[in-house]
Amino acid sequence: MNVIRPHRWVVVTAPTDRGDDPRGQLGSALDALRERHPDTVFRTAVLGGSGPSITVALDEAATSGATEIVVISGQTMLDRKIDAWFRRVIGHWLRERGTDAPDIRLAPPLSDTTDYADLLDAAIAGPTTPARTTTAPLTSPAWDEIPGFTRHVLVCRGPRCSARGGPETAEALDAALEARDLGDDDVLVTQTGCMFPCTQAPVVAVYPDNSWYAGLTADRVDRFVDQHLVEGRPITEWRGARRESAILES
Repeated sequence: MNVIRPHRWVVVTAPTDRGDDPRGQLGSALDALRERHPDTVFRTAVLGGSGPSITVALDEAATSGATEIVVISGQTMLDRKIDAWFRRVIGHWLRERGTDAPDIRLAPPLSDTTDYADLLDAAIAGPTTPARTTTAPLTSPAWDEIPGFTRHVLVCRGPRCSARGGPETAEALDAALEARDLGDDDVLVTQTGCMFPCTQAPVVAVYPDNSWYAGLTADRVDRFVDQHLVEGRPITEWRGARRESAILES
């Protein structure tokens, strides 16, 4: 059993790409852990999507002076694909940080612990909810119409983009559009899963202009919004390298 020491952080991860920030769901559990281990800092992190990314959490831990960071998945069963992505992102962060990085330890999945059966038993024995009366339909009048936007901006929140500035770009874009009073009926912004050219991270695409941007970091967002989204002039020097479509050429 690991002894929880001062200057130790525990980061509980969730894989969500486009779901809700997991802090709300994990809040009560983390509060209980903080009471048991007052010398330990507990945080949540995501691979992509809403909520602090794993690299943001690791940066915060390192800046605070943490000497050890334990990363554990909040999922009860191991998802090998997601686990592999988390390991890649953590490895990238360690290489970028160099020898001054805190020691990062990877905890086993919850399903490998001796208390996993008790966890399932408690959930089964606890209060349940009738599915027939508590589930929403797949359709709604609120989703009948496509917003009347001029441009559709796709912000990649795949694992690599989320590790290399994607969250900051998405946050800066939301703030810039709000400051200019541009809503969904002007510019529709969608945070996506992986858009493929990961080495160009953070990746942003604009349609119907068919413009793909490489390295669109948060400090570039104001110019991007003013020049491209407002004035309609794509920033050609920021476009990412791309192959031409054989279908479109024929």
